[in-house]
Amino acid sequence: MGEVVYQAPEISIEEYKKYRGKHVAIFKGKIVAAGTTAKEALTNALKKYPNAKTSQIALHYICPAEELIL
Repeated sequence: MGEVVYQAPEISIEEYKKYRGKHVAIFKGKIVAAGTTAKEALTNALKKYPNAKTSQIALHYICPAEELIL
């Protein structure tokens, strides 16, 4: 079985402040849409990029906390 590698997207501080507490859709390395749910973020992204495949759009939730404790 192959190893699964997950790479978190690079999000600027400005984007973090703008989108915290929301689900975002990332296409070609950029946040292209947001929503209160992942489905809403994906739907909004597909409206902006109707030729994109769902497999090309990554969905992420931006944590609302200002600090993360790991």
